[in-house]
Amino acid sequence: MAVSFAFIGFGEAGSEVSAGLLDNGVEKIQTYDILLDDPAERQRMLARATEIGVKACDSIAEAVVGVDIVFATVTCSACLVVAEEAAKHLHPQQYYLDFNSISPGKKRKVRDLIKPSGAHFVEGSVMANVPGNRQAVPMFIGGDGGEAFIQMAGPYGMDLTFIQEEVGQASACKMVRSVTMKGIEALYLECMQAARHFGIEDEVLDSVIESMKGRDWREKCDFNMPRSVIHAKRRSDEMDNVAETLREIGQEPRMAEATAETLRWCASLGLKEKYKNHLASGYSEVLDAIEDAKQKQPT
Repeated sequence: MAVSFAFIGFGEAGSEVSAGLLDNGVEKIQTYDILLDDPAERQRMLARATEIGVKACDSIAEAVVGVDIVFATVTCSACLVVAEEAAKHLHPQQYYLDFNSISPGKKRKVRDLIKPSGAHFVEGSVMANVPGNRQAVPMFIGGDGGEAFIQMAGPYGMDLTFIQEEVGQASACKMVRSVTMKGIEALYLECMQAARHFGIEDEVLDSVIESMKGRDWREKCDFNMPRSVIHAKRRSDEMDNVAETLREIGQEPRMAEATAETLRWCASLGLKEKYKNHLASGYSEVLDAIEDAKQKQPT
């Protein structure tokens, strides 16, 4: 039996995973994104959905009608509001997967909001970059609907690993991993700005490469930094949830908080708008854009 999907949120994650699912045999995907309500963004969002082959809807209620699996691919800050609204329109035969990078405690809050609908809750934690992987991005899965979800979605090329039914464990894997992964991104920003100031970019990268043999750090900078300036706000929200995760286990989140603050500063530069329709070519262009944005900020 064919499985159908809805995506609440059609940004990078929602559109990339949708495209991959359609290329792997899925025939029906619907979506709703809050930007569809914005006259300035609506046509762009409609064009993106049409290009991929996804039906754009005008509400969450419309998007979830007649589908088997609902993905919530929104922002950390919106996940509870979206779950509360979605629960009004779900039925017991559906599966609701929260795709967001949030703390275990917040995942449990999402589950509790979905529970009255009777729909099966699936906890999803994305463990790699969605661009380049699309629907095959490695995901850790939990929740009462987790194992059945894997049986339904796995045949469409998804890379799904069941952790356990207890909600929060899959998220804990992602949150703890992010202490390092998002911390490295923040370190890139801080390190390479200083290197640019002193005119020692190549020397610093060469030294790091020598110290970390087997990893091409220049390539990592070129990949991560253009994405950091676009997703800084969302990732700072994620790091706030990482910090919350550490507090939940009685650990002081010193590095997580510092990473969140660095990413918030990056978001304040307004570079997401500059790169709305294209990525920077690499770390050097990002550094130039940061310097330009800093000069334009009020002193």
